[in-house]
Formats: sequence, C-alpha cells, structure tokens
Amino acid sequence: MNLVSLMTLPVRVGLAAADVGLGIAEASLVTVRTAVAGTGVVTGMNSQGSPLQVISQLSSLAANDRPLGQALQPGGPLDRLLAPGGPVDRLTSEGGTLERLLEPGGPLERVLAKDGPLDRVLAEDGTLERLLAKDGLLDRLTAEQGPLERLTAKDGAVERLTAPDGLVDRALAENGILDTLLSEGGAFERLIAEGGPLDQIVALSETLTALAPNLERMSASIDLLQETVGILSAAVGPLGELAGKLPGRWLNKGKGDRPGVDYTLGPA
Repeated sequence: MNLVSLMTLPVRVGLAAADVGLGIAEASLVTVRTAVAGTGVVTGMNSQGSPLQVISQLSSLAANDRPLGQALQPGGPLDRLLAPGGPVDRLTSEGGTLERLLEPGGPLERVLAKDGPLDRVLAEDGTLERLLAKDGLLDRLTAEQGPLERLTAKDGAVERLTAPDGLVDRALAENGILDTLLSEGGAFERLIAEGGPLDQIVALSETLTALAPNLERMSASIDLLQETVGILSAAVGPLGELAGKLPGRWLNKGKGDRPGVDYTLGPA
C-alpha cells in the first residue's frame, strides 16, 4: 500500500459507510411507502368517495360560516321550520294544509281525477301538446327574433327597464314614482281613503245597480207608450179619410153664421 492509498483510506471508508447508510434509508422508505399504500387500500383513503373523505366534506359543509352550518345552528332556519307551531307543524297538523290537500275530494284528488285538469293538460291535443307543438306557442316565443329574444336582446325592453337610471331605477329611487305613490298622504293613500275616489266609485256603482230596475220599468213604460202612439196613429188615419169623404157643404156649414140661441128670460 503506497502513501497516497494510506492517506485516502479514511475518506474511502467514510464514503462506503455513507453509501451503506443511504441504502438502508432508501430500503426503509420503500418499506414505509408499501405499508402506507396497503393501509390506503384497506381504508379506502385513496378513493375519491371514501367514508373518511365524505365525512371530511360534510364537516366542511356544516362549518359555521357555510350556509348549511348556519341553517343547522340552534335557532336557525331549520330550527324555526321544525319548531312546535312552526311551518312544518302547521303543515302536518290535524286539519292542516297537507291533510286538506290529501283528503277525499280535496284539491289533489280533483287535480288528478279522470278528465280533471291534469288529464286535460296532458291529453292528446291538450294544452301541453299545443304548447310544445311545432310552430306552437313555445316555438313562437323562443323563435329567432321572437318575443323572448326581442325582450332579452341587447338594448331590448328588459335591458332598458333594468339599466342604470332606467325606468325601474327611477321608479324605486328616493322620492321617485313609487315613493310618491306610497308616501303618507300620497296618491295611493288618497285613492283608498274613506270618502275618496275609490269609495265614490263604489257608491256610484251601487247607485247604478239600484237604477237598473227603474230603468227596466221605464223601458217597459216607453214600450207601452210607443204601442199607444201606434194605436192612436192607426185611429187618426181612418178619421182623416172619413173627414175627406164628407160633403163640402157639411164642412162649410160650420164656417157661416150660426143662429143664435136666445137665453133672455121672459117677464117675471
């Protein structure tokens, strides 16, 4: 062994030891990865719909800052819905809305009855079929350059209505049309006030309703008068003809001096 080999021997021994250490570490990592992979297969951690992943997602959805979490909080929307005397309680109570809907002869039964509204809507050549028919109402509404397209087109009616400072904006603005109509002492309040225009219209309609029988009686009287005039006209015609047939001397006799009648009393 020469001097150089002797001097580099510790370095070579150190490198060999490091190489062996790295080999052992690599073998350990391979073993750990294999073990973890096996555990993942057993527990389903690698699958997208694994139970633990579903639980994690549910936990995230039910967090206090998420809509579902807020709905599930004490005193939240779900609590209020299910509270005694709440909407669900009233809906399912005895004699409640649901019971009235499902009772024999109730709305649901009438809607689903044979030849009922649903039958007529779904019948052959019924409302739904006509609505969905080729060139039917739906086709015409959604046709190119049809009403719906014109309404929703750029610079169309809907856009003009909802545009900034458009009709809806102006109507809802402070001191706008809606404010003016609904304000205290505004047009709407004056319209429905006691003794206001609406009351007067109702009173007028009642008066007109009361006049109807009188108008009917007047109509009957007018018919009777017309009939009487007709009878008189029919009677005057023959009299005129009769007067025309009388001799002229009879007619002229009344025009001369008539002998006077002496109404002077004799001597008492």
